[in-house]
Amino acid sequence: MLPWKTIIQFQKDGETPVYLQIANAVILEMKHGRIGPGIKMPGTRLMAELLNVHRKTIVRAYEELDAQGWIEMRPSKGTFTSKELPEINPRLFTSKNQKQPAFPGQTGYTVRSNETIRRAVNPHRSMTGFHDGPDVRLIPVSELGRAYKSVMIRHNNLKYLSYVEVAGNNKFRSVLSDYLNSSRGLQTSSANIMITRGSQMGMYLLSLVLFEKGDTVIVGDTNYYYADRAFMHAGAKIQRVKVDDYGIDVDEIEKICRRKKIKALYVTSHHHYPTTVMLTASRRVKLLSLSEKYGFIIIEDDYDYDFHYLSSPILPLVSGDTKGMVIYIGTLSKTIGPGIRTGYVIAPENLITELCRVRQLIDTQGDAIMELALAEMFQDGTIKRHMKKALNEYHRRRDFMCALLSEKLSDVIDFRIPDGGLAIWAKFHKSVPLPPLTEKMRSKGVIISNGLIHNNTPITLNATRMGFGWMNEREAQKAVDVLMRCVR
Repeated sequence: MLPWKTIIQFQKDGETPVYLQIANAVILEMKHGRIGPGIKMPGTRLMAELLNVHRKTIVRAYEELDAQGWIEMRPSKGTFTSKELPEINPRLFTSKNQKQPAFPGQTGYTVRSNETIRRAVNPHRSMTGFHDGPDVRLIPVSELGRAYKSVMIRHNNLKYLSYVEVAGNNKFRSVLSDYLNSSRGLQTSSANIMITRGSQMGMYLLSLVLFEKGDTVIVGDTNYYYADRAFMHAGAKIQRVKVDDYGIDVDEIEKICRRKKIKALYVTSHHHYPTTVMLTASRRVKLLSLSEKYGFIIIEDDYDYDFHYLSSPILPLVSGDTKGMVIYIGTLSKTIGPGIRTGYVIAPENLITELCRVRQLIDTQGDAIMELALAEMFQDGTIKRHMKKALNEYHRRRDFMCALLSEKLSDVIDFRIPDGGLAIWAKFHKSVPLPPLTEKMRSKGVIISNGLIHNNTPITLNATRMGFGWMNEREAQKAVDVLMRCVR
């Protein structure tokens, strides 16, 4: 008889029921070949005595094994392991004190590595520093909680816990349409909007729908890393055009269009990512004209429209589009918080239809309950009040950070005060290489990006985005002091 007491290991005080532990132990040993097919197993009474458990526990374990097809219970003959098991080479028994083998560290098959996309990194948001993004402590958490609860407790909203519209909750899309029409000069309806889990999802879906292998997409030099990779992943070729103090060089775009066919152009017109410069009005007009003349699509990513400090924001390109050439992408992840995975794509209805088709392959729908809660917060003015309060706070933080950098580090950091957004584009002196500086500061508990993600060519920019929105004045003072000590 097999040494069942040695083979079957379990914990009586574990979270998993003992009968399941016993059944799983038998299955594991059968998979490893230590218990072969067609072997007669001890009766339930004997097995219970061997393992020092109640007989009912063994009965339940055998029933579980029988239900899964690992054993056969033959009347008047006993219980046997299934004969249909695959032939597996047996291995030697191990000591009962030996640990179970760990989960495999590598696949037993080849996994193609996509070297065009960098490995996901830890954002280190638990540490203070120059993070690029909003301060989640400013989120109107109580109001969001009340709105979410208000939606959940209404019986007629239970249907939204089931499958809903792929494009997003229609009420939220209607409310969002009204908000965008009034704040950005658009003329949309809910049919022109698809809700996504952030702007990146919108870019990925657009790439799948619009681009074929070999299509040329113009982007800025430098540009948003993950937009580039979404287009490249779809097979598109990236054509980079310089960005100066007035935005992307539209004259250079025209020269390119005269030489070859351009499928699309990606632009962050309000505050160019990463350099923060704004595309001037004259270049906006010419860009729209070129799009109509040469037939290329404009993908306008307006990731931080709500954060502009000097005057009223310039209306987006899509507000002046009459030919259906501009696709507008936005997000509430900056307005409210990155954890609120809510973005949107604005486009003519036929494109929205195609985006919804493809969306079903990766994500059938969004979070309808959250969308309804956000709709209520738009309607009762909560989001408007929050944005006004946050804008004033970020304005103060921008001024405070820029004053600190000018006072203490102007000899090694070159920057211009951004008109909007939540970060400064900082160019460091060549005597202060960013990668080692980043590591040094992290060891002292402060995060700053090494800027390598913004390098599109072998030439190192030695520049990075320094977020000011994440920190209050006390934290900013500490971060700049650490930066100054590490630089000096």
